[in-house]
Amino acid sequence: MHSLAYAVGSIGIVLEWRAYWLPGGRAFRRWSATGALFWAGQYFLLNAWTAGLNMAGTALRTLLSAYVTHGAGKHWTAAGFTLAFAAFTAFSWQGPISLAPGFATINTTFALFYLDNRRMRIALLASSLAWIGNDCYWQAWPALLAESVAMLVNARTIIGLYRQNSA
Repeated sequence: MHSLAYAVGSIGIVLEWRAYWLPGGRAFRRWSATGALFWAGQYFLLNAWTAGLNMAGTALRTLLSAYVTHGAGKHWTAAGFTLAFAAFTAFSWQGPISLAPGFATINTTFALFYLDNRRMRIALLASSLAWIGNDCYWQAWPALLAESVAMLVNARTIIGLYRQNSA
């Protein structure tokens, strides 16, 4: 069962890297949400239910951010996910290190709902740093490698977006 779980998680990682590679904000959201669903599947296969629910929520949040873009619905949706991720942080509290993933999920929520594509990606660099810190603390070396690659791919895409706008 662990082999299947890690295979599913590996697919999620590759999909996430693909998301960061794509310059378009909507395509990023679709691929990232799909990757998060695979990660949720990995966690469910490992009986890590809190992490699985968190990733399923992440997938839904990321997908909805591409379609709920105006008016009160956008604000209520962002607020709802912010409260949900704050609750996940409190529910899974393991000391101050729990603030790293809490910050990462809430920061990403605000970035997805309120920032344009380039600024969103810059904000996601801060979320990546929080995840990298969390991975270092827990000595989760595969997750550290995966997040580091995602951060580098995102930085490359950000540079490409700046070049594209200055041309």
